[in-house]
Amino acid sequence: MFDRVIATLREALAGLEQSAVTGVEAARLVERFTEVERIAAAGRTLAARRVAETKVWQKEGHRSAAQWVAAKTGTSLGQAIGVLDTARQLEELPAVREAFCSGRLSEVQAREVSGAAFADPRAERALLQAAGSQTVGALREECRRVRAAAVPDELARYEKIHRGRYLRHWSDVDGAVRLDARLTPDAGAAVVAAVDAIRDRIFTQARRAGRREASEAYAADAIVELARDSGEGRSWGPRAMVHVLVDHEALASGRAQGDQRCEIPGVGRIPAATARALAGDAIVKTIVTKGSDIHSVVHRGRTIPAHVRTALEIRDPVCVVPDCDVRRGLAIDHYRIRYADGGPARLDNLARLCGWHHHQKTYLGYRLTGGPGAWNWQTPSDLEGNRDPPGS
Repeated sequence: MFDRVIATLREALAGLEQSAVTGVEAARLVERFTEVERIAAAGRTLAARRVAETKVWQKEGHRSAAQWVAAKTGTSLGQAIGVLDTARQLEELPAVREAFCSGRLSEVQAREVSGAAFADPRAERALLQAAGSQTVGALREECRRVRAAAVPDELARYEKIHRGRYLRHWSDVDGAVRLDARLTPDAGAAVVAAVDAIRDRIFTQARRAGRREASEAYAADAIVELARDSGEGRSWGPRAMVHVLVDHEALASGRAQGDQRCEIPGVGRIPAATARALAGDAIVKTIVTKGSDIHSVVHRGRTIPAHVRTALEIRDPVCVVPDCDVRRGLAIDHYRIRYADGGPARLDNLARLCGWHHHQKTYLGYRLTGGPGAWNWQTPSDLEGNRDPPGS
């Protein structure tokens, strides 16, 4: 049956004389082909799920069902993983599945709606209505809010994303290296900001030289330059420009509750503890709000003077947590008095931690005490009954 449908479509396209079609007819054809494309995408998604279940992909020597889907469809591994995730979620979302199979949802809409409705099934109907009336961008924001509300504990939600972080790379059929990453909102914002800054400079240089390429090409060049310039001897300034929109009460208490805002515009919600941590070693524009009113705008610049950074690098060449010898990617932590609480950028208030220990201190309730030569790393069980809200 499907072979006949494909043959019919091929015959119709072979006989299509583009110049003989009126504008109105062309618009109608776009609508028709879009409907066909949506139905085909739904069929491909459901069939891919069955391929994964039956493990037929193993017979062809592929490492995973996602790799098989990527190879068969000519898409990236990340896109293939998304297809399989959507297919799995649709099994528990009959209304979304019906809308997808009938052509009312595009593949992008189905992915967004199924992901959010899977997190909160009560929102399934409302999200389907939104998909029929909103742009993809607006729908994505609505789905993001639903997913965030489904995990009311902001630290638990952040920690879930953190545990699921990854960077995957592989070579495609042409031999090109492909990348796919999943990061927490603040980490993603820092990466994007760093890449964008270098990309803009490369773009300007290219235009002056009379070269014109796609913005994505310059972004790829920026990633390569960022990697090549990350040598051990480089003295880094603040990591990136990050804009944080946070309610005053959330920033003060260290936890966003109810409808209090704490987010990186255009990226997503972050815990208030992350907003505090970002302020310590970055260029941050903190927009403090109260309800819908802008309460104040604070531009925090280079919070760690260059001479203090140099002294820290010499004093703390490795992570200061006892028995940790990580040397690369160390974060500067206001370990005595938090930056958000007015902690000074002095040597006696600063220490360098590896990414893992900084994450534990910021989000999981660990604490650093003591000083050079006598550092003490306290676990949550050590601090039971004597704990401040996490955040540094």
